[in-house]
Amino acid sequence: LNTRQIRIAKNNREVSDLVFKAQVITTVSAIKDLYWDLVSYNENVRVQRDALVANERLLEDNKKQVAVGTLAPIEIVRAEAEIAAGQQAVTVAETQLLQQETILKNALSRTGVLSPAVASAHVILTDHIQIPDVEPIAPIQDMMATAESARPELAQLRILLQNQEIAIKGTRSELLPTLDVVGQLTNNGLSGQVGPSAGFNSFFIGGYGNVLTQLFARNFPTYSIALNLNVPLRNRAAQADMINGELVLRQQQLGLQRLQNQVRVDVQNAQIGLQQGRAQYQSAIKQRALQQQTVDAEQKKLAVGASTTYNVILTQRDLVTAESNEVTAQSAYAKARVEVERATGQTLNTNNISLEEAFKGVVSRPSSPIPATPPPPQQR
Repeated sequence: LNTRQIRIAKNNREVSDLVFKAQVITTVSAIKDLYWDLVSYNENVRVQRDALVANERLLEDNKKQVAVGTLAPIEIVRAEAEIAAGQQAVTVAETQLLQQETILKNALSRTGVLSPAVASAHVILTDHIQIPDVEPIAPIQDMMATAESARPELAQLRILLQNQEIAIKGTRSELLPTLDVVGQLTNNGLSGQVGPSAGFNSFFIGGYGNVLTQLFARNFPTYSIALNLNVPLRNRAAQADMINGELVLRQQQLGLQRLQNQVRVDVQNAQIGLQQGRAQYQSAIKQRALQQQTVDAEQKKLAVGASTTYNVILTQRDLVTAESNEVTAQSAYAKARVEVERATGQTLNTNNISLEEAFKGVVSRPSSPIPATPPPPQQR
């Protein structure tokens, strides 16, 4: 009864640590999503620039064919119009990249873009989205078991259940009889002065010194002991607290079961999302490859006069769309991988993040060296 509040306070401190851990996981997952968005926007800039270069090359080819009289002059106008549209697309892609860079810098920096150094700095991307040829397959039951043991939310509820059980145990004690044992020991002393005519014992003659001697020698001790038995008769207040505590315990047990079910659903959905992202990426690769073949064929037909500039422009637009879809699919896959890490509670382990360093706010390990040149993108 006397230590339950201390035990509950220790558990609550552990709950605070778990809340902090959950916040770190959420923050890391959000930053990774922002970073992969920045990577995809950077890839989109490359796609739009490549499309603009293709349009400029088409314009030069058209000028040559108009000069020799094999193509109508209007085709030059069409190619120039497509170049203007491509320049606008490049500008939009570049501004989207800058906006995403600002969002990421604001999330990573304490003061955000308020600092001139941060506002003027650019994020140099050193990673590209890498999709393995073969997806590592883990049994879904193993992933769920890992999530149930690693997710901090579940650990929080389990500790709260322990707190409630401790509280119920203390309340139950109030319904039991109480027996108090009280013991008392008293030492007495007696000393003073008497008249010459009175009979006396020299043991009692003296002052304060004689009294202290008698006390420490325990010449006149007094002992007493008492037993107090308290039997509660229908302690309605304690009974009501007991019933209320049991109801709260049952609600927390249901909440734990509900959260366990939700964690399993999160893991299942994350695994499905990963499979879906991989399927979309594979489909986008095929579409982009086929569309590239279509563009090449249409350009060859144009070279022999069997096609028009308009048809080439249409196929090039479709190719840009296919390449943009591939970039989007890459980003979706990367985010699906982040969600799998979060759902299974492995975000910190996968990213080699020390929770102790997060508590202190200081990274003691040396930073990874920045590569001289970013790694090449995944081969298409």
